[in-house]
Amino acid sequence: MNILYISVELSLASLILAYLVLAIALGVIKGRKYLSSKPNQKKGKDYFMHTERTVLTLAGFSLTALTLLVSIQFRELAQLSSTIFFFSVAFSSMIISYVSSLMRLMRFFTYVSDVLLNTGLLAIACGFFAFFGNFLSWSNGSTIVFAVLLTVLFVGALYEEYFFLGVSKDWEEVKNNE
Repeated sequence: MNILYISVELSLASLILAYLVLAIALGVIKGRKYLSSKPNQKKGKDYFMHTERTVLTLAGFSLTALTLLVSIQFRELAQLSSTIFFFSVAFSSMIISYVSSLMRLMRFFTYVSDVLLNTGLLAIACGFFAFFGNFLSWSNGSTIVFAVLLTVLFVGALYEEYFFLGVSKDWEEVKNNE
């Protein structure tokens, strides 16, 4: 009897990829008019600056964590491959999020920046979860803490998508009434 076995790391990577693809696809499908409009530069200035600072700080954190894990010099770096993968995804997502936040041609870029920020946060939580799950027992509590963090971040990301869909729908109704 064969039982389908999927590793935790593969499941977490699939979760991140599914979130990224579905969030962008839903945003484009449901909020096309909103995302293709030009953002108000004066109203959004503080938001953009806050987002840029946050994303760069988290990118620095991801890179620092990645460097620390590599410098620990485990006997075989393969032991850390899943953790390194998740922190690499987090770092890449944060940098692309920063670049997207600078492109203020359409609201689409701000939306992509937010989705990539959430993707990076999920990847950081997955990285810690994979690390502590592989090297510490569940009774330690660290793995449970990061499992809870991962759940909270995923639910928060889904709520942000729900909120976006409401905002884009309201915006389209206002534009149609003008």
